[in-house]
Amino acid sequence: MIDSFEAFTLLLLLLPGIVGYFLYIFVVDVKPTGSLSSVYLVLFFMLLTQVISIRLFGQGFLPTLAGTDDPQRERNIHAYIQNLPIAPFVISALLGIVSAIIKNKAVDYYFLNTLRITHKISERNPWNTVFARKREIWLIVRFKDGTSLVGWPDYYSDSDKEQQLYLQSATWHVPVEETKTLVPPNSCGIESHDVGAVLLTNFDAVAAIEVQEAKSGED
Repeated sequence: MIDSFEAFTLLLLLLPGIVGYFLYIFVVDVKPTGSLSSVYLVLFFMLLTQVISIRLFGQGFLPTLAGTDDPQRERNIHAYIQNLPIAPFVISALLGIVSAIIKNKAVDYYFLNTLRITHKISERNPWNTVFARKREIWLIVRFKDGTSLVGWPDYYSDSDKEQQLYLQSATWHVPVEETKTLVPPNSCGIESHDVGAVLLTNFDAVAAIEVQEAKSGED
């Protein structure tokens, strides 16, 4: 026996939105914070699924569970569950996955940047934006002691919490004398060491990373 038909009806109504929400959370890189954001996303996926269902099939998925008495309502619920359409759940699942991909790729900001409406980027931070959009680049990783590492980024971590770089054709430039400046002066000798490839996993000593566009003909 169902104690609250109103609550159960609400659960059935939100169920497709909940499916879309959980798939969105599973795929998206930057998870929404706060219960209000979660409620908003559930309602968003539920309403959009309802609109798409009406456009595609001519009817929505809202359950009709009203009855003259409790036994009638319970029979309506059992009948609805037995004939529960799968289409709304598929639509909501696809909406959740597609929305997460759009969020991950910052597609909305890409179009806004292209149209020069804004120079803002997504909250995934500039780290991901630079490497995602500019592959033909060289990096100069400058350390606090004046040492620098030059190379082109073959791989980079897709995490804003644990940043890592894998540089190919890398060269260390090490000041011969002790220096207190980020960029050693010309009077300070520099030793260069070609090392091929470097996996940089610790950024505690890194002061800055310079980005330079690769010149024509450079690989």
